[in-house]
Amino acid sequence: MIFSCAPLKQVGLYDYEDMSVATNIDGFTQLSIFKDNIDADVWFTKNPACLDVQQERSTIYSGNGAIAVKWNKQAGGCPWLGLGIGWDGWTGKDISQIYKKAAISFRVKTNQKPMTQLPWAVGLEDFAGSQAWTGATADVVVNGPISNEWTQVLIPFTKFNPDAGSFDMYSVKQLMIQFESSGEVFIDQIEIVELK
Repeated sequence: MIFSCAPLKQVGLYDYEDMSVATNIDGFTQLSIFKDNIDADVWFTKNPACLDVQQERSTIYSGNGAIAVKWNKQAGGCPWLGLGIGWDGWTGKDISQIYKKAAISFRVKTNQKPMTQLPWAVGLEDFAGSQAWTGATADVVVNGPISNEWTQVLIPFTKFNPDAGSFDMYSVKQLMIQFESSGEVFIDQIEIVELK
């Protein structure tokens, strides 16, 4: 028989770490769009001559993975070039409560010449197929230009202008990027953040 002076502590069958600190914005919890791995939530145009998307393990902002993207719309025979992320297992995301107070944030860097903006259209699509788009223009690049140092891109939801069409912000399916022109970048830590 073993005796101890330490008191016993009752634990539940499934103890879990309290994740309530900084894991939601007004109850919206689906904040992480891309963290480390290209998985079943990520799709992209399969045309290596025009768009090459790879899992990156050495050039990362945080965690243990990023996305390496190289594209060339002028390569010839290149239709629509895009990448989509249906984060949180492709479940519907209701952004209506955080629309005016949150943004999509990601980190980007390039080993090419610096860029004041990204030649991309960034979109949200709902489950009916309706979309709302905005550009990755210089005003969303924080402390640019984009160079060989990680730079934040911060796109407020209000830039997507869902009132312009039939886009349903109560049922967001995915985030999409449409690539124009040409370039080569690394992308990491795509998430929803609260605007300060």
